[in-house]
Amino acid sequence: MERKLEKIHKERNFSSFSLIVLLCSFSLLLGKAGAQNWITESPSFPLSLGEVTSVILGNTLYVVGQGASNTCKLTLSPRSSSWDCYSAATRPNVGNHHSAVTPGDGTFWLVGGFNGGSEGKLQQFNPATNTWRVVNMGSQYGGSMSAVHVAGTIYFCGGITGNTVSVCGSYKISTNAFGTFPNMPVGVNHAAFATDGARFFVFGGRAGINTVTPGFNHLQMYTIATNTWTSSSQPGSTLAPLPQARGGMGTGLYINGEVYVIGGETPQSTPNAPVNGVYTRVDIYNPLTNSWRRGPDLPQGMHGIYPVYDSASKSIMIVGGGIVAGSSESRLFFSLPLALTSTSCVVIGCSLLPGALCQCDTTCSIANRCCPDWSVCSSSATVATTTATTTTTTTTTTRTTTRTTTSTTSTTTTTTT
Repeated sequence: MERKLEKIHKERNFSSFSLIVLLCSFSLLLGKAGAQNWITESPSFPLSLGEVTSVILGNTLYVVGQGASNTCKLTLSPRSSSWDCYSAATRPNVGNHHSAVTPGDGTFWLVGGFNGGSEGKLQQFNPATNTWRVVNMGSQYGGSMSAVHVAGTIYFCGGITGNTVSVCGSYKISTNAFGTFPNMPVGVNHAAFATDGARFFVFGGRAGINTVTPGFNHLQMYTIATNTWTSSSQPGSTLAPLPQARGGMGTGLYINGEVYVIGGETPQSTPNAPVNGVYTRVDIYNPLTNSWRRGPDLPQGMHGIYPVYDSASKSIMIVGGGIVAGSSESRLFFSLPLALTSTSCVVIGCSLLPGALCQCDTTCSIANRCCPDWSVCSSSATVATTTATTTTTTTTTTRTTTRTTTSTTSTTTTTTT
């Protein structure tokens, strides 16, 4: 492959765009994981939570959700011996069905929600000061929205404000400025969503009020640079729809050039509904090839989850979530190792377009492997041509980890409107 790339370069028969796409393609092929299986993680999660929201900041996993006001956290490496659900400050507007984004500044934001006054609110948590602040979004935004962060701006769409809406908005963090962009082609709530740094993907979801209904199989895609939407639901669209129509998946994960759409729910009365109306399936979308493949099924059907990616262990993690369609909670804690060797760099967000945005695994130390955190890529920094390797993961049932004691800090709350 390196000889081929050299020949291409010498002959100058490819445009810069073609070369970037080829490099991205090659990297994705090299980065594919080997055999994968979900495992039960430890320590066990102490609370039963549904409609969960999770993020990873540095070496710490944070979880909030329906069923408790606590902000729980777990040090991942070395693994703490237990979860700490008491030292982190409680979110000012304790609700559920929050979306979340991590802008790369050591904080995370909860976007919207239901109950506790969380509707139409952005809530930012700063672990360094153990404080929250609140920014009002407006009454047109509710809960169960799709939300992503790109280059200092939070983009959010859909959700429920009494009924499902298609309205979209944005918030530029540095200037505290709100904006709008075109409505979604199809308004949805409880969808899966992700970004590659250039596009905002929304998968499936459902319509109506906050109740379980049969979901859609739509793939909707907003291109930030052109300010336009396309959807698999539009006549003549070539976008590949979600293989199984459903809602209730929680966030999607863009990892190594693919989006993981996990779990979900449908009414138990739906023809061919899964057990308890919850899906075990994992569908993986490749934007480059506009194609889907199946991933390893969850060990338990789940909905209302919020998968996160841990770059240190190169694993997808899921904490809590519903196990029966509708209102349901659990203490489940699963992970899916992606079987990448420690020398390979997982691309969190590599755009296929020259000059677009992308993001690197924070553990990647190889120069020019990909561009810095959500910065503008140059053609030489989009994806490196160095070789990545994969290994096969052996299936186990429980992960054994080194443990340390979770530290505690003072709890204060700061609210700004």
